[in-house]
Amino acid sequence: MFLRKLLCGAALSAMTVFGAANSAHAATFFGPSSYTSLADSPLNTAGLGTSFFVEDFEDGALNTPGITASTGFILNPSAGTDSVDGDDGSIDGSGTGGRTWYSAGSHSVSFFFDALVLGSLPTEVGIVWTDAGFASPVNGIGDVVFEAFDNNNVSLGSITGINLGDGTFFGGTDEDRFFGVQNVAGISRITLSMPGSDDWEMDHVQFGLGGKAVVPEPASCALLGLGALMLIGRPRRRTA
Repeated sequence: MFLRKLLCGAALSAMTVFGAANSAHAATFFGPSSYTSLADSPLNTAGLGTSFFVEDFEDGALNTPGITASTGFILNPSAGTDSVDGDDGSIDGSGTGGRTWYSAGSHSVSFFFDALVLGSLPTEVGIVWTDAGFASPVNGIGDVVFEAFDNNNVSLGSITGINLGDGTFFGGTDEDRFFGVQNVAGISRITLSMPGSDDWEMDHVQFGLGGKAVVPEPASCALLGLGALMLIGRPRRRTA
C-alpha cells in the first residue's frame, strides 16, 4: 500500500511538473496599441541592449540578419506610403516620408526567425500595422489579426484589432497600431493578417534575444508520469 501511495505521488508530481512547464511557456501578448516611434514599444528595447533589433526598411531593404518574409516588398516614400510616424525624422502625423513593408496582394504576411543565424530564437517580437487601402466592406478599414508561433512552430495564440484604419490612403499615422508577444521558450515566426484586404502596410519588425527558462521537456515529463502509472497498475507477485 505504501509503494502504491508513493508511486501515485510520483505520477502526480510528474503531471504537476508537466503542467508547470506548459505554464512557464505561456506567451504574453501586447496591443493593439498606438505607436509613433520605437519609444512606444512595450517590449524590453532598452534592457536587451544590443540583443534588440528593429527592421524599419529605411535603407530600402529587408536585411536584418536572421529574419525573412513570406511575401511582400518595400514601399518607398510617396503620397500613398504610411510609414511609422517618426521614421522621417519628426512626429508630425504623416508617414509619407518613410518606408514600409507592403502586403503585395496577400491577406497574410509572416516573418520567420532563424535560430542558427541569430544564435537563438527571439523571446519577444513586435510589428506595427500602419494602413489599409482597398478593403471590404469599407476601404481603409478592417480587422487585423496577429499570431505568434513557438520554437516547434505551434501557435501561441492570436490577438485581433477590430476595425483598424482611418478610411484614407494618404499616410496618416493616427491609426498605426503595435502588436507584440513575449515567450521565454522562443518565437519562430509571427503572422499579421487582414481577412478583408490584400492591400495594406506594416513596419518596425522588432525582436529581442533574451534569456530562456530551463524547464523539463514535455516529452520527458510525460514519460515520467506514464512510467509511474504503469508501475502502479502492475500486478504484485505473491510469494510463498
